[in-house]
Amino acid sequence: MKIKVKNLNPGDRFGYGMKSAIVLDKMGDGVLCMVVDENYQCEFGKGNNNFAESTLRTELNSRYMRQWIDAGADANDFVVMEVDLTADDGLDDYGTCKCYLAPRTCDQHRKYRKLISICDSWEWTATPYSTKSNGDFQIVRDVDTGGSLSSNHACNSGWVRPLFKLKPDTEVEVERTDETNDGISLMDTMKRLVDEHGFPEILETLAKAIAG
Repeated sequence: MKIKVKNLNPGDRFGYGMKSAIVLDKMGDGVLCMVVDENYQCEFGKGNNNFAESTLRTELNSRYMRQWIDAGADANDFVVMEVDLTADDGLDDYGTCKCYLAPRTCDQHRKYRKLISICDSWEWTATPYSTKSNGDFQIVRDVDTGGSLSSNHACNSGWVRPLFKLKPDTEVEVERTDETNDGISLMDTMKRLVDEHGFPEILETLAKAIAG
């Protein structure tokens, strides 16, 4: 069944353009999500640990994105993300960059770790170990198969389950369950009705649900 992504909650899974994804967060300009059950393999950046200049950024936002659109995604559904490229040691020489698809940063991994399943392969983050100004332009932080943060050389070929942001009204596919009513749980529906109309209408809705 189809539902607007804004009606999902963090941790909910959904299908979009033939890919499986999970909601991580609801933000002012869209819903932050992450691809799951798929690992894209790519070199980070020919020895350059600045994601803004990386092969990985180019690949995700060109070939990977085109393949996704060909599979049914709508380019107009995506919201541009600003990726914080602050290094693991706190240096912020690389600033930020904007793109539609990116690996999670170390901070995002920590924030959403409880929602993110571990993977059979280690995965890139967008976070450099340090920066070129500190004599390090080759090492990138990664996530190992146990979910802990580690490091890898940017010239290596690693994996990524990219983050992306969708406009709130984007329609996605979810499995219907006995607890859903047009994609919204009965409890959520009742709460909304109480907020909008008061207590009598919620009793009527509850009675109809029990009768049905």
